[in-house]
Amino acid sequence: MTSESGEPTNSKSGRTRWRRARRETAARRDLLAGDGAVELPCKARRTTSRGWGAWVDGRLRLPGPGGDQPEFVVDDPATVALVTRHGAAPVVLEHPLEVEVRDVRYKAEAFYGPEAEILVATSPRRVVEIALPPEETEAVARRLAEMA
Repeated sequence: MTSESGEPTNSKSGRTRWRRARRETAARRDLLAGDGAVELPCKARRTTSRGWGAWVDGRLRLPGPGGDQPEFVVDDPATVALVTRHGAAPVVLEHPLEVEVRDVRYKAEAFYGPEAEILVATSPRRVVEIALPPEETEAVARRLAEMA
């Protein structure tokens, strides 16, 4: 199907996309509540003693029982260096991992509102801050702490 200008049009209505996104979110939260493998859209940044990097869009992969270590996969491979100085993709959150949750401090990190929280994952080699929707932050912190 094309528009009058000859460009393809999206046959899915906004309502259909919204319903699909809602179902996917519910399925993701069900997996997160259990112990199965789940992949969550989020934003992450690396912090160092010199400051912090830019927020990068990506996905946090939490493995199921007996799986590998949790990892952050960037959506745009060109931005992987903003999250890890070694440039390796995906960014593995290696053990031992210390997990804490802090409040949003700045407007620039309030992706999910000013009342949201940021997950801070600290390992011997790196500190990564992860911004998730408020409904998922505590469950992800619990899962990461259990893996440590």
